[in-house]
Amino acid sequence: MRILVVDDDPDTQRLLQRYLTRWGHDVILASNGVEAWEILKKEESLSFIISDWMMPEMNGLELCKKIRAADFSHYIYIILLTAKDAKNDLIEGMEAGADDFIVKPFNVGELKVRIRAGERIIKLEHDLEERNRKLSAAYDVIRKDLEAAAKLQKNLLPASSTILAGIKFDWLFIPSTFLAGDIFNYFLLDETHVGFYLLDVAGHGIPAAMLSVTISKMLSPENQFRNQQNYTSSILTETRILSPSQVISYLNQKFQNENDAMQYFTMIYGIIDTKKHEIQISQAAHPSPLLIKRSNGIILIGDGGFPVGMLPNMDYENKTFPFQQGDRLFVYSDGVIECANKNREIFTVERLIDFLKFYRNTPLDTILQKLKQELINWHGSEDFEDDVSILVMEG
Repeated sequence: MRILVVDDDPDTQRLLQRYLTRWGHDVILASNGVEAWEILKKEESLSFIISDWMMPEMNGLELCKKIRAADFSHYIYIILLTAKDAKNDLIEGMEAGADDFIVKPFNVGELKVRIRAGERIIKLEHDLEERNRKLSAAYDVIRKDLEAAAKLQKNLLPASSTILAGIKFDWLFIPSTFLAGDIFNYFLLDETHVGFYLLDVAGHGIPAAMLSVTISKMLSPENQFRNQQNYTSSILTETRILSPSQVISYLNQKFQNENDAMQYFTMIYGIIDTKKHEIQISQAAHPSPLLIKRSNGIILIGDGGFPVGMLPNMDYENKTFPFQQGDRLFVYSDGVIECANKNREIFTVERLIDFLKFYRNTPLDTILQKLKQELINWHGSEDFEDDVSILVMEG
């Protein structure tokens, strides 16, 4: 180990150099704190100092303070040599940043064991630094993987500002972490029917995201046509479109998990009939959508339901309502209405209704951006505690 010896007494320098060299250390000499500081700036690998307390120009105490105030990439262990043995002097030295003391005239055996103790501290610091380096490298790999997974998950979302069968669609999606438990989609079922859903898996992170992606794949248009004798993973049978309640009932049976009772999700599944100008939805413990009538008023649609995957054989109901030209339907996750401010007050559905009333005639993309900013202002930052998802459609 390389040790910097700082002392203005040449005899003490020679004595320390002889013992330290005998013990296998490389020794660098400095006659005061100023010389030592210049050496430290050039010799970045130095991590052990034995310094006298009383020296000209810069004493040992001042050197300690300067080292501790500096931004070295590693820890420097400091032993002070001193003729002072009063308790107050030792306290002053420790407060300045010294790690240990040896009182002059020093005992050779004591010096040796105190250096060994310092070596153990430095080795622990080096080991910790290496572990932190490996952890940092592992975190970088995990972060890149999560960013790639988040990009893939976002690619599963539908195109924004889209028109399907004459219905305008748009959305807002702000995941609380890299990966979200929320997911949504809209798609053509046939020439006059458009399906849509928004679901929210309980929890956050990778498990919630994996389940949301699995469900999304099952509900995707390419998996719609299957055996009509059972649900399998179909939304369409060969002869008819399954109702929203049938789709959710199938999902509820499919995702019963005895090993993880908390792996459940809420959702809204709906079908727009463009010929009859109506929407049919089924609600599984998801926040009730808001119907904004072109004529006047905002109506809460639905009143509850039960989460999907929590208990088997649950009954889910369909609710049908008119959806005329110019009407809008807002479907949203609880991350919107439960968004909390610094006082832990939630945004509430009432505030959302007031907001939508104020911007009822605003274009869909503009109202979503204004709502995003409203939630950021309410929360105080863009780092939301829960995923924020909004799916909006206009007849």
